[in-house]
Amino acid sequence: MNLPPQQSTEALQLEVSSLRSYIADLNKYKRAMEAQEKLFRSILMMGNVSTGKLMLRSVVMEIIEVTTELTKGEDASLFLLNPKGIITESILARGPTMREEKDYLIGKILDKGLAGWVARYRRIALVKDTTKDERWINFSPQPYAVGSALCIPFLRGSLLLGILTLTHSQPQHFNQKMADFMMMFSPSIAIALDHARLYLKED
Repeated sequence: MNLPPQQSTEALQLEVSSLRSYIADLNKYKRAMEAQEKLFRSILMMGNVSTGKLMLRSVVMEIIEVTTELTKGEDASLFLLNPKGIITESILARGPTMREEKDYLIGKILDKGLAGWVARYRRIALVKDTTKDERWINFSPQPYAVGSALCIPFLRGSLLLGILTLTHSQPQHFNQKMADFMMMFSPSIAIALDHARLYLKED
């Protein structure tokens, strides 16, 4: 029995919508695999020329480059932690900073900021508008504008290996689709960090 025209149109629209969603998921997966391949290829190349802390630093910089490119982020900070939860390596979005100031900033961020929230809850944090989210801390002076942010934990089981914070000057730049994509990509980054830590142990 043929469906009435209206029902037939509705069924077709639902099918098209479902197909578009499926294609979007495939594209998201494809992008994640391409990014993973690029990251691992770079790490293999680094392994031929770098060891120890230099290798770890190179991996950190590559992770920042890949993730900012994928999300069109403007700045990024990345903290690496040891099994005791102590930061062993850090890159701040504000650039080179005096040791005392850097220690203060990191301590404040981990105590009351977005990265601290992510460290405690082991969940990705999406801040669409920093002026409306108490997890975001602005320091004085603030050397760069932040309107939105995305903060991602890198986990190996229950062990927190690192925390990446991506920022953009405009509110609403980061959205749930980006958060879902980075959640899909984050296990690959965790593997890369774990691999780099092995080089550090062998140094």
